[in-house]
Amino acid sequence: MSKSKIVTCAWCKKQFEKAIKRINESEKLGQQHTCSRACSSKLANEPRKCEPTTDNAANTRRDKEKFPEKNSARSLVRQAIKSGKIIPIEECELCGAEGAIEAHHPDHDRPFLLLFLCKSCHAQADASIDKYENLATDYSECV
Repeated sequence: MSKSKIVTCAWCKKQFEKAIKRINESEKLGQQHTCSRACSSKLANEPRKCEPTTDNAANTRRDKEKFPEKNSARSLVRQAIKSGKIIPIEECELCGAEGAIEAHHPDHDRPFLLLFLCKSCHAQADASIDKYENLATDYSECV
């Protein structure tokens, strides 16, 4: 009685020998057969490259591709806040409101020139021509 069986890799389509015990475990868990860790990794990551399923996700992806400098600036600030190098202000710098405060970049080429604003003041700043650059604080020395 054979303790292994020939199966086909779900990623590269090569045939390989696999222990029947492992075949049963894979099928029980709903997993596909792969010949190596590399093929397993590629197979696991493939669904992440799919098209966005919602309008919001599609808009976000399009904006990231269209405005890479904005995406880069946001990412750098998120990392600085997460690492504790920048501590965000807990109230809006324009109206003093507390709660959900967002970082506003008057100039995305200078990612650490920031103004912490509430959602409504942030919308006004984005719509404004001067974008409140003269009120922003430069946090580049903190990073």
